[in-house]
Amino acid sequence: METNKISNLAMQAVEAVIAMGISQHTAWEEHLKVYDPIMSLHRARGKEYFDPVLVNEFVANAADRLDQGEIGWAHYGRIKLGARRLLEFYEKGKMEWSCVGKVSKFKLNEYYEKIINDFLVVSEFHPNTQGDIVWVARKYFSWLIGEGKHDLQSVGAAEVQGFIIYCSRHMTAGSIHNTKLYLKRLYRYLTDSGLSQASYEDLLSFKVIRGRRIYPAASQDEVAMILKQADRRMPTGKRDYAIILLGAVTGLRAIDIARLKLGDIDWQRGEIKIVQAKTGKSLALPLTKDVGEAIEDYILYGRRQVVCDEIFLRDHRPYRGFKDGVAIGDMYDVYRKKAGLLRDPFDGNGFHSLRRGVGKNLVTSHTPVTTVAQILGQEDIDSAKQYIQLDSVHLKECALSFAGIEPMKGGTRI
Repeated sequence: METNKISNLAMQAVEAVIAMGISQHTAWEEHLKVYDPIMSLHRARGKEYFDPVLVNEFVANAADRLDQGEIGWAHYGRIKLGARRLLEFYEKGKMEWSCVGKVSKFKLNEYYEKIINDFLVVSEFHPNTQGDIVWVARKYFSWLIGEGKHDLQSVGAAEVQGFIIYCSRHMTAGSIHNTKLYLKRLYRYLTDSGLSQASYEDLLSFKVIRGRRIYPAASQDEVAMILKQADRRMPTGKRDYAIILLGAVTGLRAIDIARLKLGDIDWQRGEIKIVQAKTGKSLALPLTKDVGEAIEDYILYGRRQVVCDEIFLRDHRPYRGFKDGVAIGDMYDVYRKKAGLLRDPFDGNGFHSLRRGVGKNLVTSHTPVTTVAQILGQEDIDSAKQYIQLDSVHLKECALSFAGIEPMKGGTRI
């Protein structure tokens, strides 16, 4: 029965895929990106042993995030594959299936296959989006073949519009949004290469209203309760206090805090300067007195004296920086639990709620949305508009008055 503990099972699954010939880097990345979150879900539900129902719930949630545009097809595929491997090992104690190459369900002729291959050669795609863009291109070309268009000679605006209408019948708003963006990217290439007479920029620039779940923001009272749980007499407590305070005051993402280096802090000027992991953009933030003192306390009296660029180190050997923000998120959940702030899986009350708290506080203090976007390092203003939705007090002030147009009931004004 011990082998069915979720932690043991995940470790055995990693060892099994390595034995199958998969590289250690890929195997451990799967553990980090798939098995760690699945284990966190089990812990949140109070379960020590592997539960297939929870794994299916995890995959279903990933599908919802894919539809909302929160994750790409590549990451979703990794989650499905990792969950399948874990389930296979749980049921049979071994992995009997072999890895097979990915085969697209969209069958194309030689003409369209060449376009996609050339498109990949001349274009520079981020690894997270390349698979998604190619998937849309293959889906579009496959649809054209089904419409009797075996090349682009007679393809025009009517076909582009027809494909979008076709997609709207079986795609969510988030998926349609991504599809039209990737199709626009494809047509830029087709126009530049002389394969299309028009890029259809205007046709593909329609607005898609995507439903967005409003996740909660950490309140100041909650942050205070959580910070009180850190024992600042101990090295780990000093570190965790500094990390949580840094997130609550600056709104930095967990991954950026994990990668924060000693050289990123300008103590003389009182600034934190980083290159954001998510956007690749530079960001400079003020180093407030309380945050600076917390980081200084950890560096001088809690941090292991080892040669390592990262400020925050793991509390066990080898003493080095965190690989990413997952460990910081897990640490934050532990302190929330100590503070009596229990949470449900996927409820939005993780470490990122600190960032939403900063955004909400800025908006409620009448800081312009453009400034909020700059402070939080958002790539565009739309990303910062979500914090307005969290400001329920001022949203109520925006509500229209019913003076003079009171509702009628049975012909009588009420």
